Amino acid sequence: MTAVHQFHPVLAPGDAMSNHVFALRDRLRAWGYASEAFAVQAKAGVENETLSYRRLFRTVRPEDTLILHFSMGNEVFDQLVKIPARRVLVYHNITPPEFFSGINDHAAAFARLGLRQLEQIAPAIDLAIGVSAFNRQDLDDMGFRKTAHVPILIDWKLYDTPPDPAVLARWSVFGRKLLFVGRISPNKRHDDLLRMFAYYRAVIDREAQLLLVGSWGDHREYYARLRELQRALALETAVTFTGGVSLAALVAYYREADAFVSLSEHEGFGVPLLEAMRFDLPVVAYDAAAVGETVGGAGVLLHERDLAQAAEAAALVSENAALRTKLAAAGRKRVTDFDAEKIALRTREVLGL
Repeated sequence: MTAVHQFHPVLAPGDAMSNHVFALRDRLRAWGYASEAFAVQAKAGVENETLSYRRLFRTVRPEDTLILHFSMGNEVFDQLVKIPARRVLVYHNITPPEFFSGINDHAAAFARLGLRQLEQIAPAIDLAIGVSAFNRQDLDDMGFRKTAHVPILIDWKLYDTPPDPAVLARWSVFGRKLLFVGRISPNKRHDDLLRMFAYYRAVIDREAQLLLVGSWGDHREYYARLRELQRALALETAVTFTGGVSLAALVAYYREADAFVSLSEHEGFGVPLLEAMRFDLPVVAYDAAAVGETVGGAGVLLHERDLAQAAEAAALVSENAALRTKLAAAGRKRVTDFDAEKIALRTREVLGL
């Protein structure tokens, strides 16, 4: 075997899965393998890091390994699994289509396509890797012959980037600030974050701010509904949708916030949960899908869908100094479980390189 190449339909800057692809590519090269990242679409910012998937058909040789990262349906997968090579699938999970029904029919259709494709291509995959135990169980249930669990490879050095001074200056004058990081998508339940925060402002702290960091380009209808809900709840000046942000701005938001709150109902892993811990930010999260597994006891997990309880938990971790210190220590320890060197060695072992 002389090369290990990777494919995902869309690669984009700042995206956790794309960062994983590029970090793994760099490791593969360091281990002495030729390695490139291929995609159908490369978003602005990573176009020079990515090659067109069409080149795979004349690049990959039988002795090579082709790693297919799967998080959405795409017709190209049906062709790529026919390439004569060792085929490895890395499963980042597919958001169930019912989250998109009536909001984004296009996304729902691609989610259904992805679920069908997974079962269809399973016989052609030599090894299927789930980035969480939750994902691996899905692979087992869908009939993949050989499965493993290897977490996402996170380059923690990226977060040593100096924080954006403009973001720090803007938000340092405010009091308590709650934060959620994640693209605007129905499964992440930004609507419940707004409802929770309406309670928070009415009962706990009338001056608090909610910062929602993440792009909305893929789900504009849902975003429009969120802005209507924001107005209906009289939160126009209390909630900020930042859109996509730079790494320096992201670091600044983590540094400025008092608590990270997630009410997401479906996560295949949950990198922002770990990012928050990296910055000693206490985490309050609804325990759904792979969230509890990712948090690993280093945050406050909510086992009931109770928005008042979520608001009170966010207040508690913000106000109680002893609890904040305890959670910060637990968070730092949890982040070491995802040390890049440790995950790289596990990846190399599972891939048999």
